[in-house]
Amino acid sequence: MQSYENKGAEVYTNGSVGHVNGTELTRMKEVAFEKNASEPLGVTLKLNDKQRCTVARILHGGMIHRQGSLQEGDEIAEINGKSVVNHTVDQLQKILRETDGTVTMKIIPKMQNRSRACEVSPQLCYAVMYMRAQFDYDPTKDDLIPCKEAGLKFETGDIIHIINKQDPNWWQGRLESSATHYAGLIPSPELQEWRVASKSKVRQGSQSCSPFAKKKKCKDKYLAKHSSIFDQLDVISYEEVVRLPAFKRKTLVLIGAPGVGRRNIKSALLTKYADKFSYPSPHTTRPQRKDEVSGQEYYFISNETMTKGISGNELLEYGSFQGFMFGTKIETIQKIHEQGKIALLDVEPQTLKLLRTADFAPLVVFIAPTDTASQTENLQMIKKESDAIWNTYRHFFDVILVNNDVDESVKGVEEALEHATSTPQWVPVSWVY
Repeated sequence: MQSYENKGAEVYTNGSVGHVNGTELTRMKEVAFEKNASEPLGVTLKLNDKQRCTVARILHGGMIHRQGSLQEGDEIAEINGKSVVNHTVDQLQKILRETDGTVTMKIIPKMQNRSRACEVSPQLCYAVMYMRAQFDYDPTKDDLIPCKEAGLKFETGDIIHIINKQDPNWWQGRLESSATHYAGLIPSPELQEWRVASKSKVRQGSQSCSPFAKKKKCKDKYLAKHSSIFDQLDVISYEEVVRLPAFKRKTLVLIGAPGVGRRNIKSALLTKYADKFSYPSPHTTRPQRKDEVSGQEYYFISNETMTKGISGNELLEYGSFQGFMFGTKIETIQKIHEQGKIALLDVEPQTLKLLRTADFAPLVVFIAPTDTASQTENLQMIKKESDAIWNTYRHFFDVILVNNDVDESVKGVEEALEHATSTPQWVPVSWVY
């Protein structure tokens, strides 16, 4: 790519800045560059309040960003010798997108450009930030994006390197796993949360659609103390992450629909690796039977002690069965960690919101139902419940295993855990700072 600026004499037009024989003129700059039709320019346009075509944003790493011939706010007067007046933004974007070979422009530079903005607030433009996407995004299906071709497509779990946050609605980022050096537009967290909350209002009627007015959930096997945390996570967008060297996971969490076979996998792991894994015995108010020893399969406690533990936020999750309370104490899990073992949990998916902290350092494995061709009515029901869990909580999952065979699934868990403890890992920034 070649670029040239001010090819001929300076160009002036009626407007401001320059003066000739007492007439106020505007100084223009002429730029030219060679463009391949297959490579995007990396620039989006807009009409200003005077309905003049201006550069809305320059995508980091794109052709225009690399050559530096345009700045955000520059007014474009001509493209390839033709005036841009009476053209829509879409028409002009199409012209630039389809042009091959030499492209010439006459522009009126903005006095205070993007470079100056970054000098004043560099954290908006160049601060190093990585985000894990918690939703799928396809810019070609987004009616809000200012330029679909400039958008960045990504999926849940992708790591995005945030390049520029100057626009409050549209950030610039690139996939960490991508070989491309230029950025694309992604909806900012605020815009995405507003969008999701707006759709929620349409579905729920009178409930607020403000991205800052979170929904309230019913208590269901988790603690009221943490309801504010849950509320913040109702509307998901991105999660800031950092890359850490390999480290040991403290907790292995198996998530899946009832009947999917996760308890069989748990039992197989505990039997095969008794020196590596340990299951935290739950506490219960059920009366102790003659052949039972407290602390083995269960810890037997009174109703008063259980109630006190719940009010003191001592339980990870709790529930009732046949009139008796059952719950897993956080202290029990911590004791397993102190023994140098990995705590093996098969909890309800809601509990993931509490477990994903540095204290638990979990590896979360989602157990999906068998994908065999023959689907009984029972398997269809399991798949339906599994899909519901997947759609709601998949942004928490580190590993997905299809349970066609228990031994194969156990091997899959072993390999996933080995990989997680021997290679660098992306973890929530809250685990570190």
